[in-house]
Amino acid sequence: MEAGKIHFRPERIALDAFTKEVCGSLRTVAENKKIGMTVEITPDLETVEADPGRLKQVLYNYLSNALKFTPEGGNIHVLAGSEGEHSFRISVRDTGVGIPAEDLGRLFIAFQQLDASVSKKFQGTGLGLALTKKIVEAQGGRVGVESTPGRGTVFYAVLPREPIAVVQPA
Repeated sequence: MEAGKIHFRPERIALDAFTKEVCGSLRTVAENKKIGMTVEITPDLETVEADPGRLKQVLYNYLSNALKFTPEGGNIHVLAGSEGEHSFRISVRDTGVGIPAEDLGRLFIAFQQLDASVSKKFQGTGLGLALTKKIVEAQGGRVGVESTPGRGTVFYAVLPREPIAVVQPA
């Protein structure tokens, strides 16, 4: 990835089982914090053609952040559904601390951590969201975030349902 080349190995993925498996890998963390975790895949999106390893990285990064910033007793909801005819959206909504509007633009930049007091409490490198953005954009997709301080955050990725040929910079 450092060289600007990302290789994808797309295959047909049953999104419901896949998403539940990724969530299951973090179930212990959620249980320890008494955080409820739900998965909802809309009926119009049973399968997608994607690289399972890369999609797992994206979902895992979003879930890890949600678990990190959601207080005990909170909730996390994963939702996947169609986004137009050729794309799908996968989002992770939490009831965490939320992010001030003025900080949203810095979230997907490598090594950026928003608040020194928060970063001391919640350890991290500041690379997860930057890596997520790189993976999603390399597939012709986009990432985004919506947040309300004190109420929670939604991180999402919009990806093509079928792989597209993306020309990598030389």
